[in-house]
Amino acid sequence: MVLEYIVGPVLALLLGMKFSDYKQKQCKQTMTELQAKVEQLEKHNSEVEQELAKKVMATVLPVAKAVNKLNQQVGL
Repeated sequence: MVLEYIVGPVLALLLGMKFSDYKQKQCKQTMTELQAKVEQLEKHNSEVEQELAKKVMATVLPVAKAVNKLNQQVGL
């Protein structure tokens, strides 16, 4: 009878500790995966920024040249 009062809580404690360890490992793995995804997104973002700057310059440059040419023809 006294043994039941000791074994029950000890068993519950051990199971709780094992479950906590399992959940901690699972969260750590998820965090590692998320960090890898964030790094990949940052790399992709910087590449897209560089490409966007080039595309904007390629689009704006002819317009700026045309405006300059018009200004010269008008005499501004």
